[in-house]
Order: sequence, then structure tokens, then C-alpha cells
Amino acid sequence: MKRSTKARPTGRRRIRALLGAGIATAAATGVLLAPGTASAAPVGKVDAGVPFSSVVYGSGCLYDLTVPVNATGRVTFWEQQRGQAPRFLGAAVADGAIATIRWVPRRPGDRQLYAQQGGVTGPKTLYRVHQGYGSGWACFAL
Repeated sequence: MKRSTKARPTGRRRIRALLGAGIATAAATGVLLAPGTASAAPVGKVDAGVPFSSVVYGSGCLYDLTVPVNATGRVTFWEQQRGQAPRFLGAAVADGAIATIRWVPRRPGDRQLYAQQGGVTGPKTLYRVHQGYGSGWACFAL
């Protein structure tokens, strides 16, 4: 009985060609999507949420600072009061498109909060901090 030498290689070649085309398509798609994340950066303002008093934030109170970002990686959070050097608040690795840290304002006063990622500084947001009463999440300011 004679075996055909053409049947088997043709099937394998077809599968290899299809796999190659699929990999090439996936790679091209990745290359087309990649430029949006080539420069990691905050894409929005730092958000401290709505304070318990809904007007001002309280010193000694606990808040979650979040910032939307366009890439995974380390994000640093900063605060700055007028006429003073910036103060490092903490760092987080972005989870999805958001980075989050906990913030406890030390003293009353106006301050700007912002985030940095990949050497890019996001927009600054002004927050007013008054004397806090209570502690943690059960804290309010007047």
C-alpha cells in the first residue's frame, strides 16, 4: 500500500499559515493601540471624594484620593500649599485605570493636590482644609 506524501504537509502548512496570519493581525492591532499608552500620565484631577461636611475637608480626617491614569505603573500623589515646597503624600500602582491612596490632611489651609506618573504631572486641584472634628471616616469639618 502506497502512502500519499502531499496530504499531511498541506494540512500543516495551512494551519501554520492561519496561525501566522492571526499572530500578525494581533501584533498589528497591539501596535496600533499602543501609542495611547506610550506616555503614562494622569488623565484627570485628583479626587478626594465628597467630604462629610460636603463643603470643606477636615484636618485629621481620612480620605481616599483617586486619579484616573492612562497606563499601569507607579503613580505618586503630592500636595502643595501656597509658597511652600510640594509634599509627597504616597504612591500606588494603578489598578486598571485608577490609582488610589489614603490621605489625612495634617493642618488647616488651602492646598493643591496632584498626581504624577511617567514624569508627567496631572492637573492641580484646590482643596480647602479646616479643623477636623472626630477621626477617620467619622470626621467632619466646619
